[in-house]
This record gives sequence, C-alpha cells and structure tokens, in this order.
Amino acid sequence: MVRAFIFLFLFIIIVSARAQQKIDCEKVLDTQPYFVKTKAVEGNPLLKRDIEILKRCGHFDSIDSAFFRASILGSLMLDQVRLGKPATYRTLIEMLRDFRKTSAYKDFADGMVIYRKLKEKQINLAEWESDKEFFVRLGFTVNDLADFRSFLELPENSNLTYMAALSKYMMEIESLNK
Repeated sequence: MVRAFIFLFLFIIIVSARAQQKIDCEKVLDTQPYFVKTKAVEGNPLLKRDIEILKRCGHFDSIDSAFFRASILGSLMLDQVRLGKPATYRTLIEMLRDFRKTSAYKDFADGMVIYRKLKEKQINLAEWESDKEFFVRLGFTVNDLADFRSFLELPENSNLTYMAALSKYMMEIESLNK
C-alpha cells in the first residue's frame, strides 16, 4: 500500500513538472525574452528557457542552434529593434525564418555541416581535396591552404582532428606575429 502511494505521488510530480514545461507559443511569442531584460550569460536557466521557447515555437533545427548564444541573440534583437520592431520572441523567429530563405543562410548551413564533419574528423591527407572546402570557406587563400597542408603533414600533427590542428596552427601563426 505504501509503495502504491509513493508511486502515485511520484507520478503526479512528474506529470506536473512536464505540464509546467509545456510552452504555449501563442501566449509567449509577443513577450520580451529574458536576455533582453538582463545581461544574459551562457548556462543561465532563464536564457535556456528563452532558447527553448525559440526552438519550440520557431521549429528550428540543429543548424539554427548556432544562433542561440546570448551575444548573438542580443545582437540580432538589437538590429531588429533599431528597425522599429518590438523586442519579442516573435520578432526573432520571423527574422530567422526570413533569413532561412536566403542564399546566405544556405551557405551558412553548408558551412556548419562541413564544420561539424571536420570538428571530429581525424586528419586524412588522402581526402584533403574534399576536406579543404571548409578552409576555403573560412577565407584561406591558395598559399594559406598550401601552408596549412604542410603543417598537417608534420608527424606530430598526424593524430589530431582538423579542428585541433587548425587551433594549433593559428596559435603558431599568432606566436610568430608577436
């Protein structure tokens, strides 16, 4: 009997918690996000709620998640407010939906796919011709690509991922420029 009561009590708590997490988009879209009212920092539970509202009500995908950082959201909102739009969730969602229809977004999305692929990918110079596309998108010139490839060929870099190698490469360039 006691077990049944405990089980029922836990069940009610879980159902209540899930009900509280449900977001009514029609009620919340025209309200001002938390990050507009205060200086939001990554990891803040209220900023996480803002992001959850944007994702759920805007039906955004994992590519769009790159925009869901406090500083980026703040900049995007400021741009929209300067254009005379209200500082609401709806304003951001509409702006991002409009951006998704542009060729710039397609380029951004393609770059994100390549970035995610190379972030964890082990250096493989046999596939360099296709892998270098990301670095071209970053603005590497023909000379930069040749220099970076030479860097990748060094034995001490052979076990790195492309992103780890890029970070190490940039630090070396920076130290040479000091």
